[in-house]
Amino acid sequence: MKTNKKNEKETKRGLQRLKGCFQKRKKQPNFVLSIFITTLRILLISFIILGFAGFGTFVGIAKGYLDATPVLDLERIENQSETSFIYDRYGNLITPYYGLENRVWASLDEIPKTLQDAVLAVEDIRFYVHKGVDFKRLLGAVINNLKNESVQGASTITQQLIKNTLLTPERSYKRKIQEAYLALQLEQKYTKEQILEAYLNTSYFGSGNYGVKTAAKDYFGKELKDLTLRECAILAGILKNPYYYDPRKNFYDPNRSPEITYNRTNLVLRLMYENGFITKEEYESARFKHGREPFEDGFTVIEKSSRESLYPMPYFVEYVILDVRDRLMEQNGWTGDEGRQKAMKLIQEGGLHIYTTVDPEIQKSVEETVYNYKNLPKLANNNDRILRDNQGNEIEQPQAAAVVMDHNTGELLALVGGRNSPKGQFWTNRANLSWSPGSCIKPLAVYGPFIEAGYPGGIILEDIPVPVKGWTGSKKGYPNNYDYRFSGLVDMRTAIKRSINIPAARIVAERISTDYAAEKMLEMGISTSAYIKDKYPASLALGSDAINMVETTAAYATIANKGIYQRPISFTKVLDRDGNEILSREAIQVKRVVFKESTTFILTDLMEEVVKSGTGTTARFSKPMHIAAKTGTVNDLKGIYFAGFTPYYTATVWIGHDLWKPLDKGTQSSRYAAPLWKAIMEPLHAGLENKPFYDKVPEGVVRVTVCSKSGKLPNGTLCENDISGHGVITEWFPKEAVPKEKCDMHKEVNVCKISGKLASPYCPEEHVGKKSVIVIPEDSLLRKLSAAELEKYVPGAFKTSADLASLNYQNPDDREHFCQLHTREWQEGEQKRQSLYQQVQDLINRVKNNMENPEYRKHLTNEMRKRLEKAIEDLLKSIEQGVVKPPKKGDKPITELPKFDPTPVEQNMSNLADLNRSIFDAIREKIEEDNKQHQPPEHENGNNNNNNNNNNSGD
Repeated sequence: MKTNKKNEKETKRGLQRLKGCFQKRKKQPNFVLSIFITTLRILLISFIILGFAGFGTFVGIAKGYLDATPVLDLERIENQSETSFIYDRYGNLITPYYGLENRVWASLDEIPKTLQDAVLAVEDIRFYVHKGVDFKRLLGAVINNLKNESVQGASTITQQLIKNTLLTPERSYKRKIQEAYLALQLEQKYTKEQILEAYLNTSYFGSGNYGVKTAAKDYFGKELKDLTLRECAILAGILKNPYYYDPRKNFYDPNRSPEITYNRTNLVLRLMYENGFITKEEYESARFKHGREPFEDGFTVIEKSSRESLYPMPYFVEYVILDVRDRLMEQNGWTGDEGRQKAMKLIQEGGLHIYTTVDPEIQKSVEETVYNYKNLPKLANNNDRILRDNQGNEIEQPQAAAVVMDHNTGELLALVGGRNSPKGQFWTNRANLSWSPGSCIKPLAVYGPFIEAGYPGGIILEDIPVPVKGWTGSKKGYPNNYDYRFSGLVDMRTAIKRSINIPAARIVAERISTDYAAEKMLEMGISTSAYIKDKYPASLALGSDAINMVETTAAYATIANKGIYQRPISFTKVLDRDGNEILSREAIQVKRVVFKESTTFILTDLMEEVVKSGTGTTARFSKPMHIAAKTGTVNDLKGIYFAGFTPYYTATVWIGHDLWKPLDKGTQSSRYAAPLWKAIMEPLHAGLENKPFYDKVPEGVVRVTVCSKSGKLPNGTLCENDISGHGVITEWFPKEAVPKEKCDMHKEVNVCKISGKLASPYCPEEHVGKKSVIVIPEDSLLRKLSAAELEKYVPGAFKTSADLASLNYQNPDDREHFCQLHTREWQEGEQKRQSLYQQVQDLINRVKNNMENPEYRKHLTNEMRKRLEKAIEDLLKSIEQGVVKPPKKGDKPITELPKFDPTPVEQNMSNLADLNRSIFDAIREKIEEDNKQHQPPEHENGNNNNNNNNNNSGD
């Protein structure tokens, strides 16, 4: 005990002797002298701190500590991590974004004087007097340390700034000595105002908040200028122990007490009052009164930190963050995990200002649609309906995602990565994942390149069970169609609107090559190796491999943008903390021409057909709007897709299982994905004009009529007079792709106009005309079909000219090709009809002559006339019974010709003859009777002679 008291006395005497060394200088020493004085002060401070030891030991320890002191690195003070800010397309703040430290630098002018005073009052009242170390407080701390054998704080604001930025939080003599040494140096570099500003921006205020600006916003929801005296005191009081004095925890954590904050805040206010910063009235008004509810005064602490709640539009915000990360890596040449860490550190701590392309209204609309969409397919196995994440949260299946883009600018407007809002940061964002697009690949890798290449092989495609050259997707050498059927020869418009797979496979593998398809995919920004490197035919033709949804959207936007690809952008610029632009649209947005405008005009027209009358009709809006789109169903029903565009926006949607589990049997894009696309897009077009995709037909595009089976120019009228109705089609062509050759498939034949088949020996001459049949050229794939297959897929076609020439009606095996309506029996009946025709006509003529006879007409009553006309009509009907005229276009085909029966004709002839005789005999009798009544009185001789004459004439 005596030894300790002796040491204490020696320490006090030493301090008195050293007191004069630390008086405020009226004149600053020169640089060399200042270094000497600083070193001397630190040695003396070290001696004070280590005063219990011998002087020699003190010198050695102090020298060692000073030698190990890091250099005063002002950049580490000035370049603190700062929170970044993310804005929407209109410049409105969406969210701050930060890592571990939420800090927004505030200049000292922004920080209220009241808050500065509160901090000075409780942390360093002599701040503007000392030179970095407050020896008065230091002596008190040393004495206390000697008494309690612990290291107590006497750090000034300058020292705390050094500790916060340059040293570790270790509680030791070493750190204290180094802290003091660096504090003295810092005071020579910075003004007091600079030091206070740095301190208020680097200090930790709890709940992840660094600096007063973020603390004010996070705890009170206020800007610095709006803080009350009480709120300033609360913030100042936090600094001593940010965890213990965290007001949020003290007010809302059931294991904590508001009394902690009450007492600490009241202490700060009392110190402010005692040091003359506030009046008695201000003190009394601001302090917490025991027994009163603090929130009654309008004061409140926000219950949840911004760190605990997810930012708005999370799917889009997080896509932007990753997009900025990738662009920073690209620009700076950073690679791998280390490059990603550098970029993320800059985003989280660099105080960046990121201006995104998101349209908040569109994003909200798409979110609400996807979150509330109920028309979802079932899963093949109901046990796959629920997945669980690492935290045990349920993730309902199937899931959905959507992307909306402005194809005119390449800007992403909305992006939703799931059926539910994320439950945490960087939740699964399916809109930024890769999914198989199925047949949605066809406009991109098949029909777009096919049109661009000038329709190699023509626009007619073989949908037949014949292997596709180079096909590796199945053992039989060709893919299955969705309905497992074949259509024979189809034009490309039919193939795309019905989404037929085999024609698409033939285009890629046999017409344009996988190399060319892959080249176009790469130009449209597709990065999946299966498409651009491995060039699998099944991937390119059927979309069996996964592609990032945003990439798919941008590829469709290329078509909508008249062939010009624009890398999809989620932000327009990024500024650093000083306002300098470090990323710009011009620097990041790649643009290139992929297709000629003539190509996209034709392709768009084909894709409109999908929505008008193909697989995409369920995407049509309730009011007219031009839509070009494509459905996609993935192999084995492991997902469905729909992609399309209007004159205004391009959008894609996906529905499927996160683990690629199959959907229920019969699931189709047209039933589920297309209606979701409509539900998303239709509200976005409210009030927009239904304008066409193109104001006029581009140069280099012509409309040409070609044979529907050969794809060549029509050969006279042969193609349109095909007996099987194959006919001609009219289609858009690039000028250079217009066929020059005439159809060589159609051959002229004599055809029965009634049956539509080859004329038989019994077809009457007036029913025989010139039409055509198809004869398959030697180099056609159709030659590989059997006769039965050929007839099934190309009805009425002949494999060779010899097959056509060898047909013989007398051969029963060939009979099916000939007219089977006109037979021997029919011919005999017609011959009888012809023999009766003249008799019928003669009879009708005699009757009509009687009816028109002036002498008979006046005695022919209406009733008699009607009876005669009805009898004539019945006779004519009977003679014409079974007479068939060649059918007109649209008429039902004639399947049977009735054989002529003469009996009704003969009966009707007899009826008419009898009626004619009875009516006109009666009329003649009437006429004779009338004549008798009107004769003059008889003269005996003369009359007798006359009568004798009449009687003779009647014999």
